[in-house]
Amino acid sequence: MLISFLTLVTLCGFSQITVSLFVNTTPPGTLSEWSNRKETLTYLVNYRASGAVQPVKIKTEIKLTDGTVAATTNLATARAIQLKDGNNIFSAAEVLPLESIIFNGKYKTRFQSTGKLPSDNYQLCITLVNASDYAPVSEERCRSFFLAALQLPIPVMPASEMTLSQEKAQTAIIFRWTPVVPTPSSPVVYRVQVFQVLDNQTPMQAFRSNLPLLDRAVTSTTQYIWQPQLSMLPYAAQTDSISLEKDKGLTFIWTIQATDAAGNPLSDGNINGDGRAEPSIFFVKPGGDHPAQLKRKTKKN
Repeated sequence: MLISFLTLVTLCGFSQITVSLFVNTTPPGTLSEWSNRKETLTYLVNYRASGAVQPVKIKTEIKLTDGTVAATTNLATARAIQLKDGNNIFSAAEVLPLESIIFNGKYKTRFQSTGKLPSDNYQLCITLVNASDYAPVSEERCRSFFLAALQLPIPVMPASEMTLSQEKAQTAIIFRWTPVVPTPSSPVVYRVQVFQVLDNQTPMQAFRSNLPLLDRAVTSTTQYIWQPQLSMLPYAAQTDSISLEKDKGLTFIWTIQATDAAGNPLSDGNINGDGRAEPSIFFVKPGGDHPAQLKRKTKKN
């Protein structure tokens, strides 16, 4: 009889509150961005008041499809809410207040370092609970979503180990790269950097220690035309003069760094988290050709 009574009381309590949950199936990877995009999440609570209105708290859980809990609300620090009679609409900022969310295990590590969760399929589950004893006062609502891994830009042109004509390179070099995917909600700033590889240097030594010949940021575009205004003639360090070796050329290494408008590097979840693409090498030589052109000439001969 006691169990039946408690069940009846619970059902009566639930009948006063009906809830609906809408979640974008592919929300932004950075959780802090959820509150900036209204279409990401909406939690609708319809409440029929009868007597004194008790304050409630929103209990949110982020789960994997196998039930593993990646994050949950710390109800002790969560804000108490006084429901009004009728419709109550809550956004991501209220449903997922990051200052009151506890992340577990590797999800905590990833969130602290990148502001994101690992790429995977998740469920967002929400329940209203009593603010005093955390007893549920609504049905649980769950919706699935997928977080895609962020792919950083990849240098396309000049292609890896491509040889450019010295004459053309003196006038202009066109740099192209792939965009960041999936497309972030805010514009992406692409920082193009080019370093010259000097004598007795490996390309990575030049990349890490030399000052860039080109360091330019462009927004929401995947191409930049560099007019270097350099002689592009090889320099002989041992004689402190221009090298007269006929076939000697210059070696360059270049990369792209992706950041947001505030200059914060975008991260694909790797340890470095600096938003830089893997560097690519190209050469500038007298009469240099694209590798494909060289192959055609060889066949013709």
